Amino acid sequence: MKQFFKYFFYAFALGLFVTSCSNDDDFTSSVPLGDYDNGYFILHEGAGVITPVTFVAEDGTVTSNVFETVNPDAEPIGGYKQDLFFDDTRAFIVSGAGQTVTVVNRYTFEFIATIATDLQNPRYGAIHNGKAYVTNSGDFATTDDDFVTIIDLNDYSTTTTVIGNVVDRIEAINGKLYITNGSYGSGNTLTILNPSDISTTTIDLGTGNSPNSFEQANDGFLYVLTNNSSSNAKIIKINVSNESIESTLDFPAALGSAKHLDIDENMAYFTNETSVYSFTLGSTTVSETPILSYNSSSQYGSMYGFAVNNDTIYICDAGDFASAGIAYEYNMSGDVLKTTTTDVAPNSFHFN
Repeated sequence: MKQFFKYFFYAFALGLFVTSCSNDDDFTSSVPLGDYDNGYFILHEGAGVITPVTFVAEDGTVTSNVFETVNPDAEPIGGYKQDLFFDDTRAFIVSGAGQTVTVVNRYTFEFIATIATDLQNPRYGAIHNGKAYVTNSGDFATTDDDFVTIIDLNDYSTTTTVIGNVVDRIEAINGKLYITNGSYGSGNTLTILNPSDISTTTIDLGTGNSPNSFEQANDGFLYVLTNNSSSNAKIIKINVSNESIESTLDFPAALGSAKHLDIDENMAYFTNETSVYSFTLGSTTVSETPILSYNSSSQYGSMYGFAVNNDTIYICDAGDFASAGIAYEYNMSGDVLKTTTTDVAPNSFHFN
């Protein structure tokens, strides 16, 4: 009888332990990983001065000067912040003026490292297989020296590879790095960098088709938005399996200044001047009727940043590039959900 109660007690205790662990697992899975989990960051270019990183939490709380608040003794991140990209645990902030990439914990924003070697006018970054790849404009007087910095994320050591063409946006797709060779209407190719041997190939998008934004959709295809400065906008669909053009979708002439392609589920969104448009992937036409339009007094800073995430549209207006800008959130009906006063020249949203 004593043995029976002993085994009964062990079984009962084990059951409580397993249940407790299971409940703990369920509970901790929803606990934020840091103060800056569950929300989005806004980057600012500033006006030749150092500007902060802003965080907007899921509940709408706005925190400015995130980096300085968390790291009061660290050197500030440089100005002209161009990009912020993530791996599983880290965020990488690209500063064009500082010629640096600053590494922080993506959830706590605690400082980890500053990378300041092999960078010259850095632009955008992407992660692949334990390395970060950052595009660099090099000397602005020529595109022949444009290059990619390769950062080993184990020790933050760097190497470079010259592309020899204008480089801008970069994404890791299908085991390779896709780079847009376009800027303000010039350049009409994509470069594909193979990280295994650092070889490159190109896809010719056609005369006048300068890529300004691109994104891979859930269907596996890469969609590239191109135009010829402010005319002849189109979407070029790339098959990443054989690295060739699958099809082309011409935009109406009225949407010749289209930019900021962003894909959410099976919908593609883009901007033209101060309006937002959309079409379903696979469509053969694009409507000239916008989802929304907004008023801006900025000559060069209207629709300066744009994103779509979970059926919400995000817009940055840089204003006069000398004083505070504005970030907007809209629903898909075009109603304003939230307006946030930002620092100088907000340019992008990064969801965490």
